[in-house]
Amino acid sequence: MKNSQNSFILYFILVSFTVISARYYVDGKRSISKSEEDDIEIERQLRVLNKKPVKIIMIKSGDIIDCIDIYKQPAFDNPLLKKHKIRISPDSIPGELTNKTISLSSLIGGLQKERCPSGTVPIRRTTKQDLVNAKNFIKKTRIIQANNTYPNAPTANQVKIIEGKQYFGGTAHMSLHDLTIYRDEFSTSQIWLLNGPQEQINNIEFGIMHDPLLFGDSRARLFGSWTADGHQTTGCYNMMCPGFVQINRGIMFGNLFQSTIYGKVSYDIHLMVHRAPISKDWWLSIGLTAETSEPIGYWPKELFTHLANSASNVRYGGFASALTRSSTPPMGNGYLPQLTDFTKTAFMFKMKYLNETGHMVNLDRRSMQIHRSTSPECYDLMLANPLGDFDITMAYGGPGGVCT
Repeated sequence: MKNSQNSFILYFILVSFTVISARYYVDGKRSISKSEEDDIEIERQLRVLNKKPVKIIMIKSGDIIDCIDIYKQPAFDNPLLKKHKIRISPDSIPGELTNKTISLSSLIGGLQKERCPSGTVPIRRTTKQDLVNAKNFIKKTRIIQANNTYPNAPTANQVKIIEGKQYFGGTAHMSLHDLTIYRDEFSTSQIWLLNGPQEQINNIEFGIMHDPLLFGDSRARLFGSWTADGHQTTGCYNMMCPGFVQINRGIMFGNLFQSTIYGKVSYDIHLMVHRAPISKDWWLSIGLTAETSEPIGYWPKELFTHLANSASNVRYGGFASALTRSSTPPMGNGYLPQLTDFTKTAFMFKMKYLNETGHMVNLDRRSMQIHRSTSPECYDLMLANPLGDFDITMAYGGPGGVCT
Protein backbone atom coordinates (compact mmCIF):
# COMPACT_ATOMS: atom_id res chain seq x y z
CA MET A 1 0.00 0.00 0.00
CA LYS A 2 2.84 2.33 0.86
CA ASN A 3 4.55 1.60 -2.46
CA SER A 4 1.25 2.31 -4.21
CA GLN A 5 0.95 5.68 -2.48
CA ASN A 6 4.52 6.55 -3.43
CA SER A 7 3.81 5.61 -7.02
CA PHE A 8 0.72 7.82 -7.03
CA ILE A 9 2.65 10.75 -5.60
CA LEU A 10 5.42 10.25 -8.17
CA TYR A 11 2.88 9.98 -10.98
CA PHE A 12 1.10 13.11 -9.80
CA ILE A 13 4.36 15.04 -9.66
CA LEU A 14 5.38 13.86 -13.13
CA VAL A 15 2.02 14.68 -14.65
CA SER A 16 1.92 18.07 -12.96
CA PHE A 17 5.41 18.88 -14.15
CA THR A 18 4.53 17.79 -17.69
CA VAL A 19 1.37 19.89 -17.77
CA ILE A 20 3.12 22.94 -16.34
CA SER A 21 6.02 22.51 -18.74
CA ALA A 22 3.67 22.22 -21.70
CA ARG A 23 2.33 25.65 -20.94
CA TYR A 24 5.75 27.22 -21.45
CA TYR A 25 7.38 25.03 -24.10
CA VAL A 26 6.25 24.29 -27.64
CA ASP A 27 8.36 21.95 -29.77
CA GLY A 28 11.19 22.23 -27.29
CA LYS A 29 11.10 26.03 -27.27
CA ARG A 30 9.80 28.23 -24.50
CA SER A 31 6.60 30.03 -25.52
CA ILE A 32 6.07 33.66 -24.52
CA SER A 33 2.97 34.97 -22.82
CA LYS A 34 1.13 38.03 -24.13
CA SER A 35 2.34 40.13 -21.20
CA GLU A 36 5.93 39.07 -21.89
CA GLU A 37 5.52 39.96 -25.58
CA ASP A 38 4.22 43.39 -24.60
CA ASP A 39 7.13 43.85 -22.21
CA ILE A 40 9.68 42.93 -24.89
CA GLU A 41 8.04 45.36 -27.34
CA ILE A 42 8.08 48.18 -24.80
CA GLU A 43 11.78 47.58 -24.11
CA ARG A 44 12.43 47.71 -27.87
CA GLN A 45 10.55 51.00 -28.14
CA LEU A 46 12.50 52.44 -25.23
CA ARG A 47 15.76 51.67 -27.00
CA VAL A 48 14.47 53.53 -30.07
CA LEU A 49 13.17 56.54 -28.15
CA ASN A 50 15.93 56.98 -25.58
CA LYS A 51 19.02 57.60 -27.67
CA LYS A 52 22.45 58.06 -26.10
CA PRO A 53 22.50 61.70 -24.99
CA VAL A 54 25.27 64.19 -25.63
CA LYS A 55 24.15 66.00 -22.49
CA ILE A 56 21.58 65.41 -19.73
CA ILE A 57 19.65 68.29 -18.15
CA MET A 58 17.49 67.98 -15.04
CA ILE A 59 14.79 70.65 -14.82
CA LYS A 60 12.74 71.90 -11.88
CA SER A 61 9.62 69.98 -12.88
CA GLY A 62 11.55 66.75 -12.29
CA ASP A 63 11.75 65.86 -15.97
CA ILE A 64 14.98 64.48 -17.39
CA ILE A 65 15.87 66.07 -20.72
CA ASP A 66 18.28 64.27 -23.04
CA CYS A 67 20.16 66.38 -25.59
CA ILE A 68 20.30 64.10 -28.64
CA ASP A 69 22.29 64.48 -31.86
CA ILE A 70 19.78 66.15 -34.19
CA TYR A 71 20.51 63.60 -36.93
CA LYS A 72 20.08 60.63 -34.59
CA GLN A 73 16.75 61.59 -33.00
CA PRO A 74 13.98 58.94 -32.86
CA ALA A 75 12.05 60.29 -35.86
CA PHE A 76 14.54 58.77 -38.25
CA ASP A 77 13.85 55.26 -36.97
CA ASN A 78 10.48 55.48 -38.70
CA PRO A 79 10.76 53.43 -41.94
CA LEU A 80 8.83 56.16 -43.77
CA LEU A 81 11.61 58.64 -42.95
CA LYS A 82 14.67 56.57 -43.86
CA LYS A 83 15.36 58.76 -46.89
CA HIS A 84 14.07 61.98 -45.35
CA LYS A 85 16.45 64.94 -45.46
CA ILE A 86 16.16 66.98 -42.28
CA ARG A 87 14.96 70.59 -42.56
CA ILE A 88 16.44 73.10 -40.16
CA SER A 89 13.76 75.72 -40.87
CA PRO A 90 10.54 75.95 -42.91
CA ASP A 91 11.03 76.83 -46.57
CA SER A 92 8.50 79.64 -46.24
CA ILE A 93 7.17 81.72 -43.35
CA PRO A 94 3.46 82.69 -43.27
CA GLY A 95 2.67 86.34 -43.95
CA GLU A 96 2.48 87.66 -40.38
CA LEU A 97 5.56 85.86 -39.09
CA THR A 98 9.07 87.30 -39.08
CA ASN A 99 12.49 85.90 -38.29
CA LYS A 100 12.55 87.93 -35.07
CA THR A 101 11.95 86.03 -31.82
CA ILE A 102 11.37 87.14 -28.24
CA SER A 103 12.36 85.07 -25.21
CA LEU A 104 9.55 82.93 -23.83
CA SER A 105 11.22 82.51 -20.43
CA SER A 106 8.45 84.47 -18.70
CA LEU A 107 5.77 82.05 -19.88
CA ILE A 108 7.33 78.69 -20.58
CA GLY A 109 9.48 76.54 -18.32
CA GLY A 110 12.17 74.08 -19.29
CA LEU A 111 15.39 74.95 -21.08
CA GLN A 112 15.09 78.71 -21.44
CA LYS A 113 18.20 79.32 -19.33
CA GLU A 114 20.20 76.28 -20.42
CA ARG A 115 19.53 75.07 -23.93
CA CYS A 116 20.92 71.93 -25.50
CA PRO A 117 24.31 72.33 -27.24
CA SER A 118 24.47 73.23 -30.90
CA GLY A 119 23.80 70.21 -33.10
CA THR A 120 21.55 68.56 -30.51
CA VAL A 121 17.86 68.76 -29.63
CA PRO A 122 16.01 68.27 -26.32
CA ILE A 123 13.83 65.20 -25.88
CA ARG A 124 12.04 64.42 -22.63
CA ARG A 125 13.27 61.03 -21.46
CA THR A 126 10.66 58.30 -21.79
CA THR A 127 10.25 55.71 -19.05
CA LYS A 128 8.73 52.27 -19.31
CA GLN A 129 5.72 53.46 -17.35
CA ASP A 130 5.35 56.42 -19.74
CA LEU A 131 4.97 54.01 -22.66
CA VAL A 132 2.54 51.78 -20.79
CA ASN A 133 0.45 54.81 -19.85
CA ALA A 134 0.54 56.20 -23.40
CA LYS A 135 -0.51 52.86 -24.85
CA ASN A 136 -3.46 52.61 -22.47
CA PHE A 137 -4.37 56.24 -23.10
CA ILE A 138 -4.49 55.84 -26.88
CA LYS A 139 -6.33 52.53 -26.61
CA LYS A 140 -9.08 54.04 -24.48
CA THR A 141 -9.40 57.25 -26.49
CA ARG A 142 -9.02 55.78 -29.99
CA ILE A 143 -12.72 56.01 -30.77
CA ILE A 144 -12.79 59.64 -29.67
CA GLN A 145 -9.67 60.59 -31.63
CA ALA A 146 -10.79 58.72 -34.76
CA ASN A 147 -14.17 60.44 -34.72
CA ASN A 148 -13.77 63.49 -36.93
CA THR A 149 -17.06 65.14 -36.02
CA TYR A 150 -17.62 65.01 -32.23
CA PRO A 151 -21.30 65.94 -32.64
CA ASN A 152 -23.51 66.13 -29.57
CA ALA A 153 -20.66 65.26 -27.21
CA PRO A 154 -21.08 66.30 -23.58
CA THR A 155 -17.35 66.92 -23.14
CA ALA A 156 -16.47 68.83 -26.33
CA ASN A 157 -16.61 72.53 -27.17
CA GLN A 158 -15.47 73.27 -30.71
CA VAL A 159 -15.64 75.79 -33.49
CA LYS A 160 -15.41 74.18 -36.92
CA ILE A 161 -14.85 75.94 -40.26
CA ILE A 162 -17.44 74.78 -42.80
CA GLU A 163 -16.39 76.61 -45.96
CA GLY A 164 -15.32 73.38 -47.67
CA LYS A 165 -11.92 74.72 -48.68
CA GLN A 166 -8.41 73.37 -48.50
CA TYR A 167 -6.57 74.54 -45.40
CA PHE A 168 -2.84 74.77 -44.89
CA GLY A 169 -2.64 75.50 -41.19
CA GLY A 170 -4.34 76.84 -38.10
CA THR A 171 -3.30 79.38 -35.48
CA ALA A 172 -4.61 81.05 -32.32
CA HIS A 173 -3.62 82.66 -29.05
CA MET A 174 -4.63 80.41 -26.13
CA SER A 175 -4.96 81.48 -22.51
CA LEU A 176 -2.95 79.46 -19.99
CA HIS A 177 -4.42 77.85 -16.87
CA ASP A 178 -3.65 75.16 -14.31
CA LEU A 179 -6.35 72.61 -13.47
CA THR A 180 -6.86 69.88 -10.90
CA ILE A 181 -7.03 66.69 -12.95
CA TYR A 182 -7.10 63.11 -11.64
CA ARG A 183 -4.80 60.43 -12.98
CA ASP A 184 -7.34 58.85 -15.35
CA GLU A 185 -8.55 62.18 -16.76
CA PHE A 186 -7.31 64.62 -19.38
CA SER A 187 -8.30 68.06 -20.60
CA THR A 188 -7.07 70.05 -23.60
CA SER A 189 -7.24 73.44 -25.26
CA GLN A 190 -6.23 72.84 -28.84
CA ILE A 191 -6.46 73.08 -32.60
CA TRP A 192 -7.25 70.13 -34.86
CA LEU A 193 -6.17 69.73 -38.51
CA LEU A 194 -7.92 66.82 -40.24
CA ASN A 195 -8.42 65.14 -43.60
CA GLY A 196 -9.71 61.81 -44.85
CA PRO A 197 -12.60 59.42 -44.14
CA GLN A 198 -13.22 58.44 -40.52
CA GLU A 199 -11.63 54.99 -40.76
CA GLN A 200 -8.49 56.50 -42.35
CA ILE A 201 -8.52 59.88 -40.66
CA ASN A 202 -5.27 61.84 -40.77
CA ASN A 203 -4.97 64.44 -38.05
CA ILE A 204 -2.57 66.72 -36.27
CA GLU A 205 -3.57 68.05 -32.86
CA PHE A 206 -1.63 70.63 -30.88
CA GLY A 207 -2.11 72.94 -27.95
CA ILE A 208 -2.20 72.77 -24.16
CA MET A 209 -2.86 69.55 -22.27
CA HIS A 210 -3.44 68.56 -18.65
CA ASP A 211 -2.82 64.83 -18.34
CA PRO A 212 -1.28 63.13 -15.28
CA LEU A 213 -1.16 59.82 -17.17
CA LEU A 214 1.09 61.17 -19.92
CA PHE A 215 3.04 63.79 -17.99
CA GLY A 216 3.02 62.71 -14.34
CA ASP A 217 1.19 65.84 -13.15
CA SER A 218 -1.85 67.92 -14.09
CA ARG A 219 -0.08 71.17 -14.95
CA ALA A 220 -0.51 72.95 -18.29
CA ARG A 221 1.94 71.51 -20.83
CA LEU A 222 2.60 71.80 -24.55
CA PHE A 223 1.46 68.78 -26.53
CA GLY A 224 1.12 67.55 -30.08
CA SER A 225 -0.11 64.35 -31.69
CA TRP A 226 -0.44 62.82 -35.14
CA THR A 227 -1.95 59.81 -36.88
CA ALA A 228 -2.54 58.62 -40.43
CA ASP A 229 -5.30 56.13 -39.54
CA GLY A 230 -7.16 57.32 -36.47
CA HIS A 231 -4.49 55.88 -34.15
CA GLN A 232 -5.23 52.32 -35.23
CA THR A 233 -1.61 51.51 -36.09
CA THR A 234 0.09 54.87 -36.63
CA GLY A 235 0.91 57.96 -34.64
CA CYS A 236 1.26 58.97 -31.02
CA TYR A 237 1.36 61.88 -28.62
CA ASN A 238 4.45 64.05 -28.38
CA MET A 239 7.65 62.03 -28.95
CA MET A 240 6.27 58.66 -27.86
CA CYS A 241 7.01 57.18 -31.29
CA PRO A 242 9.24 58.04 -34.26
CA GLY A 243 7.57 60.78 -36.30
CA PHE A 244 7.94 64.39 -35.15
CA VAL A 245 11.28 65.99 -36.06
CA GLN A 246 12.56 68.24 -33.25
CA ILE A 247 14.52 71.33 -34.36
CA ASN A 248 14.37 73.81 -31.47
CA ARG A 249 17.14 73.51 -28.86
CA GLY A 250 15.09 74.87 -25.97
CA ILE A 251 11.35 74.28 -26.47
CA MET A 252 9.80 70.81 -26.73
CA PHE A 253 6.67 68.81 -26.04
CA GLY A 254 5.98 68.63 -22.32
CA ASN A 255 7.18 72.17 -21.60
CA LEU A 256 5.35 73.75 -18.66
CA PHE A 257 3.47 77.04 -19.00
CA GLN A 258 3.06 79.97 -16.62
CA SER A 259 -0.60 80.02 -15.60
CA THR A 260 -3.13 82.83 -15.40
CA ILE A 261 -3.85 84.17 -11.91
CA TYR A 262 -7.64 84.09 -11.64
CA GLY A 263 -9.15 87.55 -11.49
CA LYS A 264 -5.76 89.29 -11.56
CA VAL A 265 -3.60 88.67 -14.62
CA SER A 266 -4.08 86.65 -17.79
CA TYR A 267 -1.34 84.87 -19.73
CA ASP A 268 -1.62 83.50 -23.25
CA ILE A 269 0.60 81.91 -25.87
CA HIS A 270 0.51 81.90 -29.68
CA LEU A 271 0.55 78.46 -31.32
CA MET A 272 0.47 77.60 -35.00
CA VAL A 273 0.89 74.67 -37.37
CA HIS A 274 1.37 75.49 -41.04
CA ARG A 275 2.28 73.45 -44.09
CA ALA A 276 5.48 74.55 -45.81
CA PRO A 277 4.55 75.07 -49.49
CA ILE A 278 7.62 73.41 -51.02
CA SER A 279 8.52 70.55 -48.65
CA LYS A 280 4.84 70.08 -47.60
CA ASP A 281 5.91 69.30 -44.03
CA TRP A 282 3.69 70.52 -41.16
CA TRP A 283 5.59 72.95 -38.91
CA LEU A 284 4.72 73.70 -35.27
CA SER A 285 5.61 77.19 -34.00
CA ILE A 286 5.21 78.98 -30.67
CA GLY A 287 5.68 82.55 -29.46
CA LEU A 288 4.39 85.46 -27.44
CA THR A 289 2.92 86.82 -30.68
CA ALA A 290 2.42 85.53 -34.21
CA GLU A 291 5.11 87.91 -35.45
CA THR A 292 7.76 86.59 -33.04
CA SER A 293 6.97 82.87 -33.09
CA GLU A 294 9.77 80.36 -33.53
CA PRO A 295 9.58 76.82 -34.96
CA ILE A 296 9.77 73.84 -32.61
CA GLY A 297 9.90 71.19 -35.31
CA TYR A 298 7.70 69.47 -37.85
CA TRP A 299 5.72 66.41 -38.86
CA PRO A 300 7.15 65.29 -42.24
CA LYS A 301 4.72 64.87 -45.14
CA GLU A 302 5.81 61.23 -45.50
CA LEU A 303 3.88 60.35 -42.34
CA PHE A 304 0.55 61.15 -43.96
CA THR A 305 -1.73 60.13 -46.78
CA HIS A 306 -4.72 62.48 -46.75
CA LEU A 307 -2.82 65.26 -44.94
CA ALA A 308 0.10 65.06 -47.34
CA ASN A 309 -1.23 68.05 -49.28
CA SER A 310 -3.77 69.92 -47.17
CA ALA A 311 -6.38 69.72 -44.41
CA SER A 312 -10.09 69.61 -45.19
CA ASN A 313 -11.12 70.54 -41.66
CA VAL A 314 -9.80 72.93 -39.00
CA ARG A 315 -11.22 73.12 -35.46
CA TYR A 316 -10.57 75.18 -32.38
CA GLY A 317 -11.70 74.42 -28.85
CA GLY A 318 -11.42 72.24 -25.80
CA PHE A 319 -11.91 68.59 -24.99
CA ALA A 320 -12.12 66.83 -21.64
CA SER A 321 -12.63 63.19 -20.77
CA ALA A 322 -12.28 60.61 -18.02
CA LEU A 323 -11.08 57.15 -19.00
CA THR A 324 -12.75 55.28 -16.14
CA ARG A 325 -14.65 57.74 -13.95
CA SER A 326 -18.35 58.50 -14.28
CA SER A 327 -17.64 62.22 -13.86
CA THR A 328 -15.55 64.34 -16.21
CA PRO A 329 -12.72 66.81 -15.48
CA PRO A 330 -12.71 70.59 -15.84
CA MET A 331 -11.95 72.28 -19.15
CA GLY A 332 -10.35 75.65 -19.89
CA ASN A 333 -9.85 77.29 -16.50
CA GLY A 334 -12.48 75.19 -14.72
CA TYR A 335 -15.18 77.88 -14.83
CA LEU A 336 -18.05 78.38 -17.23
CA PRO A 337 -17.18 81.05 -19.83
CA GLN A 338 -18.15 84.71 -19.68
CA LEU A 339 -17.26 87.75 -21.77
CA THR A 340 -16.87 90.51 -19.18
CA ASP A 341 -13.54 89.70 -17.49
CA PHE A 342 -10.92 87.76 -19.43
CA THR A 343 -8.85 87.11 -16.31
CA LYS A 344 -11.72 84.87 -15.18
CA THR A 345 -12.30 82.76 -18.28
CA ALA A 346 -10.42 80.54 -20.71
CA PHE A 347 -10.29 81.98 -24.20
CA MET A 348 -8.79 81.89 -27.67
CA PHE A 349 -8.36 84.94 -29.86
CA LYS A 350 -6.81 85.79 -33.23
CA MET A 351 -8.15 82.47 -34.45
CA LYS A 352 -7.08 82.09 -38.06
CA TYR A 353 -6.44 79.54 -40.78
CA LEU A 354 -3.85 79.56 -43.56
CA ASN A 355 -5.05 79.58 -47.16
CA GLU A 356 -3.35 78.24 -50.29
CA THR A 357 -1.27 81.42 -50.67
CA GLY A 358 0.12 81.14 -47.14
CA HIS A 359 -1.86 84.08 -45.78
CA MET A 360 -3.58 83.98 -42.39
CA VAL A 361 -7.34 84.46 -42.71
CA ASN A 362 -9.57 85.48 -39.79
CA LEU A 363 -12.42 83.14 -38.94
CA ASP A 364 -15.77 84.40 -40.17
CA ARG A 365 -18.84 83.69 -38.02
CA ARG A 366 -20.85 83.06 -41.17
CA SER A 367 -18.62 80.11 -42.06
CA MET A 368 -18.31 78.61 -38.57
CA GLN A 369 -20.17 75.67 -37.11
CA ILE A 370 -20.31 75.55 -33.31
CA HIS A 371 -20.33 72.25 -31.43
CA ARG A 372 -21.33 72.97 -27.85
CA SER A 373 -21.37 70.50 -25.01
CA THR A 374 -24.74 68.82 -24.59
CA SER A 375 -24.33 69.47 -20.85
CA PRO A 376 -24.13 73.29 -20.54
CA GLU A 377 -23.90 73.03 -16.76
CA CYS A 378 -20.60 71.19 -17.28
CA TYR A 379 -19.09 73.08 -20.22
CA ASP A 380 -20.06 75.91 -22.52
CA LEU A 381 -18.73 78.09 -25.34
CA MET A 382 -19.33 81.76 -26.11
CA LEU A 383 -18.21 83.97 -28.99
CA ALA A 384 -17.47 87.66 -28.61
CA ASN A 385 -17.67 90.13 -31.45
CA PRO A 386 -14.34 91.55 -32.66
CA LEU A 387 -12.56 93.43 -29.87
CA GLY A 388 -9.97 95.78 -31.37
CA ASP A 389 -7.24 93.62 -32.87
CA PHE A 390 -8.64 90.45 -31.29
CA ASP A 391 -11.13 89.69 -34.10
CA ILE A 392 -13.38 86.82 -32.99
CA THR A 393 -12.71 85.74 -29.42
CA MET A 394 -13.96 82.43 -28.07
CA ALA A 395 -14.49 81.85 -24.34
CA TYR A 396 -14.97 78.22 -23.34
CA GLY A 397 -14.66 75.66 -20.57
CA GLY A 398 -16.37 74.63 -17.38
CA PRO A 399 -16.11 72.63 -14.15
CA GLY A 400 -17.06 69.24 -15.59
CA GLY A 401 -18.93 66.78 -13.40
CA VAL A 402 -21.57 64.18 -14.23
CA CYS A 403 -22.32 65.22 -17.81
CA THR A 404 -24.88 63.55 -20.05
